Amino acid sequence: MHEGKITEVLEKGAVVALEENVEGFATPKHLVKEDGSQAQMGETLPFKVIEFNKDSKRIILSHSRTFEDEKRKEERAARKAAAPRVAKKDDTPKIENVAASTSLGDLDVLAQLKAQMEKSE
Repeated sequence: MHEGKITEVLEKGAVVALEENVEGFATPKHLVKEDGSQAQMGETLPFKVIEFNKDSKRIILSHSRTFEDEKRKEERAARKAAAPRVAKKDDTPKIENVAASTSLGDLDVLAQLKAQMEKSE
């Protein structure tokens, strides 16, 4: 982020003076302050470079991105903290009890045994 002073307000945005005699431009939507008001001539605010073209010597700045990006980062962190933890393949518990790991073949044997017991009763 860079501190910049609005030196000229135009119909399509504002010229912002940065350090070392460098100027950038910010469109009206990027001049909105956190409270919703529009930045005015002479105000010094933090700006973020959102576009830089060395060949055309163009620097596009945004004041609103300085707080919007921080808000998005906080929202992502909150969503990540609130999201349920998805179990990974390695997290599945191993079955230690042999009886609990019955296979389909074992079920057939048990079904036959049950049928024999019912006949004998």
